Amino acid sequence: MSEAIRIPTYLLPIGAAVVSFLMGYAAMSANVSHADEARERIEAVAEEAIKKSQQNGQAIAVTDQKVQAVIESLSRQEKIQEKTNEQIQALVQALLAK
Repeated sequence: MSEAIRIPTYLLPIGAAVVSFLMGYAAMSANVSHADEARERIEAVAEEAIKKSQQNGQAIAVTDQKVQAVIESLSRQEKIQEKTNEQIQALVQALLAK
């Protein structure tokens, strides 16, 4: 004789709810694992960006120092050139006076 498993009809909504819950839980677990991977990737990119910005900041500081050194050098050269021009002018006047 064949025996059949009978499920009371009042348990069908509960069974559907359990199946729905398990599917939602599985989807949420999959999303969380992908979120962890994405967070790790974003964290690595952010750390690399911080390192590059620090290097750029240091490079800008060095460049600024070099520019200041060039400006100071040009200023000194200008002063030396003015003194040289004054000495040449004085020499020319002395030669013309003789």
